[in-house]
Amino acid sequence: MPNVWIVPVNFNGTEDTRKCLRSLAGLSTPANVVLVDNASQPDPTGALKSEFRWVHVVRNTENLGWSGGNNTGIRFALERGATHVMLLNNDTTVAPDIVARLLRAFEAHPRFGVIGPVIRYMDEPDAVMTDGVTFNPPGFPGFFQRKVVPERTTDPPAVDDTDIVNGCCMMVRADVFARVGLIDDRFFLIHEEADFCLRVKAAGFACGVLAEPLVWHKGSTAFKRAGKKWQRYYDTRNLALLVRKHRRASGRGLLSAYTTYLRYAYHRYCHEREDSQPDAADAVLEGLIDAATRRTGPYRVRTRWGVPVLRGVFETARRVL
Repeated sequence: MPNVWIVPVNFNGTEDTRKCLRSLAGLSTPANVVLVDNASQPDPTGALKSEFRWVHVVRNTENLGWSGGNNTGIRFALERGATHVMLLNNDTTVAPDIVARLLRAFEAHPRFGVIGPVIRYMDEPDAVMTDGVTFNPPGFPGFFQRKVVPERTTDPPAVDDTDIVNGCCMMVRADVFARVGLIDDRFFLIHEEADFCLRVKAAGFACGVLAEPLVWHKGSTAFKRAGKKWQRYYDTRNLALLVRKHRRASGRGLLSAYTTYLRYAYHRYCHEREDSQPDAADAVLEGLIDAATRRTGPYRVRTRWGVPVLRGVFETARRVL
């Protein structure tokens, strides 16, 4: 009998979390829920425990990011005999049959270790936000190329192979964690689910997208509250770590991958400057510096002497190109 645990992580997004939990209350196939609070202020755990008595609420003493917050929930679930753990962003709502359909997909397709559904926008419920992703394909100008998953409802559920399952909603078999470990805490935020899925594939499991829209995602609310700067910093810094860890996961050579990475960072910087977002542009530069010095984990306030130098190089390139 499957023992499913669902892990939403809350950080200063209690109203979104309430909406998510109300959605989970309507599941057609019951599942256990452990809500992890990442040291939100003010502390919402008492109110959430009172309102959602069927939910286990665990509070971290500091903000551990997406990686650390989910790891707290994963450990909690595995210690209680979970056979499947579903990581779910707190700014989502789900279809009532999501657990049933995912379990049926695992049963019918045992080669898959990670499966997530097609995800749609909450404010545009008929529009696809994410489905499949191919990582670092040769000849592609970026690192994440969409792999379209045609939506269809079949029995058993149709599951298409993908390199990366969106961390907004991914169900993972417990034996996968036993084989590959938990989420890499070095990422903290952004690209950690890509790293996890690529590790899962390297260990011999498949990753897949269930070809049905079962999740609606509000999208990036934590960054909207905290500011675009942090998104740009973690994206730039962690993309280098991801490429370094998985440079053999595609046919693209190392030199080509790093050239693509630097080009990507430059275009991100230019976009933020043109959008009158100097803090976000400088965050790209900080991410580049911390990537080069291999700093990981949460952002640390410190003087990064290379920022003015890089800014000068990029501004000169903007004028010339």
